[in-house]
This record gives sequence, C-alpha cells and structure tokens, in this order.
Amino acid sequence: MPKKTLTRQNHKGILKSLERIVGKNFVSDRSEERYYYSGDPSTEESRSPGFVVLPGNVEEIREILLLANREGVPITPRVGGMTLSGLAIPCEGGIVLDLKRMDKIVELNKSSMYVVVECGVTVGQLKTYLEENCSNLWFSMPHAPPSVGVIPNALIHGLGQLSLSYGANSDFVNGLEVVLPTGEILRTGSCALGKSWLTKYCLPDFTGLFLGWFGATGIITKASVQLWPKPNFRDALFYKIYNVNDIPEIFLKMTRSEVCEDICMFSWTGTSGRERFPLPEKPSDVSEITMDIVLNGKSLEEIEYKKRTVKSIAENLLNNGIQIEEYARSPQAKKEVLMVPRTFPFMDLLQGGGAEYLGCYIPSPLIDTAYKRGVEIAKRHGFQYLHFLRPMRSGHAICILFIFPFDKRDPNQVKKLVNVLKELSQDCINLGGVLWKPSPTLQNIVLKNADSEYLKLMKKIKKLLDPRGIMAPGQWMLY
Repeated sequence: MPKKTLTRQNHKGILKSLERIVGKNFVSDRSEERYYYSGDPSTEESRSPGFVVLPGNVEEIREILLLANREGVPITPRVGGMTLSGLAIPCEGGIVLDLKRMDKIVELNKSSMYVVVECGVTVGQLKTYLEENCSNLWFSMPHAPPSVGVIPNALIHGLGQLSLSYGANSDFVNGLEVVLPTGEILRTGSCALGKSWLTKYCLPDFTGLFLGWFGATGIITKASVQLWPKPNFRDALFYKIYNVNDIPEIFLKMTRSEVCEDICMFSWTGTSGRERFPLPEKPSDVSEITMDIVLNGKSLEEIEYKKRTVKSIAENLLNNGIQIEEYARSPQAKKEVLMVPRTFPFMDLLQGGGAEYLGCYIPSPLIDTAYKRGVEIAKRHGFQYLHFLRPMRSGHAICILFIFPFDKRDPNQVKKLVNVLKELSQDCINLGGVLWKPSPTLQNIVLKNADSEYLKLMKKIKKLLDPRGIMAPGQWMLY
C-alpha cells in the first residue's frame, strides 16, 4: 500500500492521536523541535520531520507504530543522533521517534556477565552504572561521546576497546526485544523462551534481521549485551611508523601476539596540533603514522610481560628492515589514551560545522593500499587527508576511517566531498572491503555492488517485516 500524503486535517488528527498515546509533553510539531531533529554534521541533506515523539515504554511504541502503519506515516528512530552518517535524518518526514526516555537498566547478571538495557541507555550511563554496581566487569565502549546509545552502537557494528579481542559490538548482543512495524513484539535469543537473556545460542537466530539495518526493520526496545572481566592494570606503548607499506606486517605481528588490548594508528595529520586543516606537506622528520598500543593485565607482572613481548616484536620488525621506532608521550597524554572512552584530537570541526568519515572494514593485507588510495583521492579533490586505523578480532579485518572536516555551508565543498566519499567507497569495495555504517548516499553504492540473490532476500525481509515501508525510509532503499 502506498504511503499517504498528509493534509492539514490528517496532520491535526495524527497529532491528537500521538498526544493521546504519549501525553502532550512528549510530542511536538513545533518548528524549533523539528529543526533540531532535521539533520546532522554529515553531507546528507537535512529533512524536517512532521512530528517529534518521545515514547516512555514498549506499549507506547507499539501504539505509535500501529498508528503510523495505519496512516502510512514514515518513522525514523533516534537515540543520540551521533552517527554522523545521515542514519537518523527523517528522509521522508513523518515521525522522529526519540527513544531517550527509555533509559532503564533492566537486569545485571554478574555471574553470566551480561546486562539488559532499554533502547535509550547511553554508554556513559552504563559505564557509571557498572562502576557503581559491578566494578570488576566492563563492556565494549566505543571511543565516542558518552551520549551515544548502547544499542544503536551495537546495531551499526560499532567498535569498542574490546574489539581487538572479541569483535564488533554487534558480536556482544545476546538477544533483542523488537517492536515490528506492524505492532508485533518479537524477542530473539534465549529470551524468546521467556526465562533468561543469557545467549543467542542455540536457536534459529533472528537477531541479524535488525543488525545493520539502521532501523528499517523495527524498533529495538531492549537488548542483552555481554560484559567482560575488567583488568586491574592498564598501560600503553607508543610507536612511530615511517612507511605505509609496513602497516600490514606490523598489524600482523602485533595482533597475532594476543597481548594487545587495543591498537590505534593515526596518520600524521591527526596528531600535529590544532592548526591542521589544511596542512602543508609532511615535514621530513615527522613519521607518517603513529601507533598507540594499549595493554591490560591482572597484575603488574602480566603488564610487564606484555610490554616485553611488544618491544621484542618491534625489535624483530626493525631488524627485518621495517622502520618502527618507540617514543615517549607525556604522562597526561598517556592518561588520555587509557581513558575509556578515550578522546581523539582529530574529531574537531571546521567553521561551518561539517564532519564526515567513511569507515571501511578492509582485508588486513590490503590496508596499505586503502591508505594510499585515501591520500591520493583526498589530495586530488583538495581535501586534507586524515586516516585512523584499528584492527579487530585479532586482525581478521582492519577498520580504516577516512576523516573529513568540512564547511557544511559551502554547497560546492559538500558536492566535492560527496564525490570523494563515493570514489573511496567503490575503491574499498573493489579491495574486498565492506563499508561501515554507510550514509543513504553510499548505501546505493553498496546495493549496486551486491549479489542479486542477496538483494532479493533483503527485499523479501523488508517487505515481510515492514509491508507498508514506513520504517526508516531512506535507509537501504529497496523498493
């Protein structure tokens, strides 16, 4: 069934229905609120919703979805709106569903090491809760502002400080509670049996119907997220790398040692002070890349063993002709590196408030090729290149971020950056990579490269779960 075009009369009727469901204090069609929810710092075009609604419980979400499904009104879910990729922009107007009121921590199971959270719980909130109630456990926390939602970060396959050992944060999900666009409430994982949120083993796993879909298949209202033992001690080592071609071998040796908790590499443009955009050519005495290696342990002796292991690997690499050099950072700099979440100096904004980064999971042996292509494309289009790299799951893949602050007020600069992102996206796919949380514009490139049978199944799933196409229109345009 086609979606309806709202008339003034329909608008008033839907507003009254929403007020009845959530109360007048939690719904608005005023221009101020609609403007706030209309865009983000990315290159994606801003779009104003017709309504902003803040539900307080699962039943209210269910009633809103039944109303939207009946009236053919688009729904865009949102928590922190921090993806920077247009994933929470209401591409076809309708209702923005801000889920931040649903912020209860439902269950903490210390023995089985999981926590059940509602959809509005932020990483800052969960971090504080665990420190106060279970200080010997922690979760895989993204290096992002504390207002980022725990569930949204898992649903976009985000990375945390535990990802080098255990994978993306989507791998930490035991099960979900989801309200489907048609109003049914679905549970996945062991909670489908009604007894516990222990695991997603050993049932047919429906969790993947909602991971990576950016809200296009339903509203996730609760999730069980794995916790892990928190180390007693942490330390860090720092290295300079002079040749991009050496990145794959360095990552290979460091990740397979299994002594590193986290590894982050930065291009020199990300660590060269505050006046960075644009920068002149790299000085000859500055390394192309710096690398931070974080170590953890139950004892100081374990930390010292891991430090000796890393130093030995670096020495062997140097003896084999790879230019790698340990260097010291100030106590304050080391303290900031060991913070969870840690702050990154390169995510500042130019005047004009634009910020984009293209994330890609790249096969480890080709990460140097992806790095060099990013440099070449950025320079050709007149942008300062800025790269950030992290391996995951002991080096099975490496995530590279191509980062671009820009002036969002300048339409020519926005157009140029869109072309940069498109070219980089196709290059990364050609290298065997996959885009991380691509914007609606870049999703089209993914779909054009996807296998035809894969697309057919995506369309069947979307049609089955969302027959009227009301959920997150603009994400994965399959109709």
